[in-house]
Amino acid sequence: MGRKSADNYESSEMFVEVAGAVGRKIAKLREERGLSQRQFAAIAEVSGPHFGLVEAGVGNVSLLVLIKIATALGVGIVDLFDGAGGPKRSMDSAIVRLAGSVNRVEQLFDRRRDEMARYNEELREFLDQYQADRDREQEKPPSSDDH
Repeated sequence: MGRKSADNYESSEMFVEVAGAVGRKIAKLREERGLSQRQFAAIAEVSGPHFGLVEAGVGNVSLLVLIKIATALGVGIVDLFDGAGGPKRSMDSAIVRLAGSVNRVEQLFDRRRDEMARYNEELREFLDQYQADRDREQEKPPSSDDH
C-alpha cells in the first residue's frame, strides 16, 4: 500500500515540476562548464543513460546520485534545487523577479524624466535666446546694405 501512495506522488504535478526544475538546473550548470552529457556523466561517475534521465527530469533520482552530480559540478546540493520549490516557491520567486523588474522600470523612468526635464530646460533656454536675437535684429535700423 505504501508503494501505491509513492507512485501517486511521483506522478503529482509538484513532483514532476520539481524533478523538471532540478534537471534543468543540472543541465544549465553542465552546459556552463562546456561539457556534454556523456563527458559529465563520466566525471560524476553516473551512468550516461541514468544521467540523461536525471537531466530530463524523469523518475526519482537518489540522493547519492544528486551528491555525485553536485560534487562534480562544484556546487552545494541545495544549489541543484534553486527555483525548484514547487508552485508556491515558483510563484514567490516570480513575484520577487517581477518586483525587481518594476523597480528597474521605475529607475529607468526616473532617469528619463530627469533627462526630459534637462532637455526641456535646454530647449527653453535656446528658444529664449533665439527670440532675444530676433528681437535685437528687428530693433536695428535697416542698413544701407539691406537695399
